[in-house]
Amino acid sequence: STTFMRIVVPLSFVLLFLVVSEAGLRPHLVHIEITNTLSDKKELTTKCYERTGGDIGEETHPYLGKYIFQFRPRAIGKSTKYYCSLKWNGSNLKWFDVWSQGRDYNACRLCQWNVKEKEACRFDYDTGAYSMCVVYNQ
Repeated sequence: STTFMRIVVPLSFVLLFLVVSEAGLRPHLVHIEITNTLSDKKELTTKCYERTGGDIGEETHPYLGKYIFQFRPRAIGKSTKYYCSLKWNGSNLKWFDVWSQGRDYNACRLCQWNVKEKEACRFDYDTGAYSMCVVYNQ
């Protein structure tokens, strides 16, 4: 019976986790795509972070190049938030919230952003256009 308990109890937790995951109680995977749409086809350097300090990394992309990452939002505790800093030739460092749980959780699973000089615009599935725009913080 102790052997039975050593096998059945851990196996029960594994099965419970699988059922909970399949039932959709675990947050969905979010994909972020940030596309360089700067005028004059400038290179864009992007560096993204998770609010608690997780560094996603820095990349430089040519015109129409994409910075891509994915994550699962937190199910418990502090809400998930990601922000990105942006820099291109002739610009000051700029940043914006690329994903905020309150704003974006039900808005997109594939969150596509176009970066322009004055703002970043996310694709809005309701309008079918890049119409959800945010002005950069500096």
